[in-house]
Amino acid sequence: MEFPKQIKDTVYRLLQEPTLDHFREFLQDQTGEHNAIDFKQEWIEKDKLAKLMLALANYGGGIVVFGVHENGDKTFSCDGLKELQAKEQIGAWIKPYLSSSLKYDVYDFSYQTSEYEALKGKQFQMLFVEDTPQFLPFISRKEGSNIKPATIYIRRGTSDEQVTEEELSHILERRMKHIFPVTGKPLVLEEHLEQLKILYNHIEPTISKIKNPENIPFVQALKTFAELARGITGGYEYETEKNPLYPEESYEQFIAALIDKKKKKIERVLDLQ
Repeated sequence: MEFPKQIKDTVYRLLQEPTLDHFREFLQDQTGEHNAIDFKQEWIEKDKLAKLMLALANYGGGIVVFGVHENGDKTFSCDGLKELQAKEQIGAWIKPYLSSSLKYDVYDFSYQTSEYEALKGKQFQMLFVEDTPQFLPFISRKEGSNIKPATIYIRRGTSDEQVTEEELSHILERRMKHIFPVTGKPLVLEEHLEQLKILYNHIEPTISKIKNPENIPFVQALKTFAELARGITGGYEYETEKNPLYPEESYEQFIAALIDKKKKKIERVLDLQ
């Protein structure tokens, strides 16, 4: 997550302790909108909000402040919000468009009094999108007026744009560097186990198939498969069966077996001494 050098310390204090004082300092020290910082006078349309969050997540995380807007001369107007949006409502807005792997939080700031005159009697909200490179890239799941389906967005200056080939390569490189550190040192045991657990969670124990697919005409079948690829289930009848690729033993059973093997290996070494 990259922020302008002039306000880097202020931002980190705010993220570590999102207090009224730290938020006030953040606004006072502002240098303008940036790849990782955006200001909105009001909450925006839900699909536009989802697009912004996707772009920030793919960029490396960032902050959006609601209740503040940047003027043409680069000054800021802290007008505040008429009302605060419930976190549950915000979650419902964006859920259809985003993966659950995209991590974020919303903070409320209400000032009854303040040393900073412009904040008195006003309320604001801050959306913080975390940097989670292990889940990159984040892809839009649904179409809207301001967002395309199955698209990767990134922050470019102060706008949210569809990635270029070069930007996508950088995103994938960030993920690989996070999963496979480039320190020249082998992964420690905890890192191996965490990767294995992630792989286990990617395999579903059961799979669903359309019942009697032979009864669907060829053209309709093609349409059905296209809809399934987009997550649309339609009105078809399904049947569930065991996934033949799902491991017979659970993650915990696998770890227990490894512990048992390690124990026996140590016992054999001790017997030879």
